[in-house]
Amino acid sequence: RDPNMVFFLCDSCNETLKKSRVDAHVFQCRGSGGCVSVSCVDCNVSFFGDDYRSHTSCVSEAQRYEKTVYRGGGGGGGKAKLGPQERWNATIARAALPGASPAVSPPP
Repeated sequence: RDPNMVFFLCDSCNETLKKSRVDAHVFQCRGSGGCVSVSCVDCNVSFFGDDYRSHTSCVSEAQRYEKTVYRGGGGGGGKAKLGPQERWNATIARAALPGASPAVSPPP
């Protein structure tokens, strides 16, 4: 699936819509009160009025379904958040260094 292809869910009638079909749906919606807002299928953010038009890309399927175990494509350049096992390994490695104190503080 194209990562820039965004799908929305009508918050009134729960119909799934391609971005290009949202405007037409607003006038045809049979939900109670009509289509007031749509939610992005991937990130679950609600958009009111025509705010959805500025939502052009979202989280990837890997980010959505793998959540905490997702390892991104390295675009950020910042430090990656360490998981519990990686933090424990870093603590053990620091404790094994020559001259390490008996009380090793947790990583920053």
